Amino acid sequence: MKEIILTIHILLATLWIGGMLFMMFVLSPYVRSLPNSVEAFQRVGKRFSIIGTFIGLPALLITGIGNMHNLGITFSDLFHRTSPYASTLHDKVHLFLLTFILALIHDLYLGPRSHLNEKFRILTRAIGVINLIVGILIVFLAAKLRFGG
Repeated sequence: MKEIILTIHILLATLWIGGMLFMMFVLSPYVRSLPNSVEAFQRVGKRFSIIGTFIGLPALLITGIGNMHNLGITFSDLFHRTSPYASTLHDKVHLFLLTFILALIHDLYLGPRSHLNEKFRILTRAIGVINLIVGILIVFLAAKLRFGG
């Protein structure tokens, strides 16, 4: 069972980070060339938001807690940084919470307003890039955990 939970966790992380990378490097350059680019961004953004933010991120939280349980790590271990592993996991959890907050700001507030003016468009893009960087840091910490923290 623990292998299944970890596999689901990795697949969800792949969806989240891979989706952001795809949108930044593949979809965005293409959509900007379309005559109805604003509508296309809104539709794709809403779809990815449902799958990535509102399904994927909560599922990542649940599977992450399951992984902690399977490894015998408690919330107390995280708060007290009882080992190098717990300390790295503590940092990973906090970055995850940050990415969740950034995703909500991006998807619920900035994204739907990005077509209104340049300020919203720039803020939406900036939050998206920051969230991608935070996501990559989370992946780095996950790799670090693989080697003991």
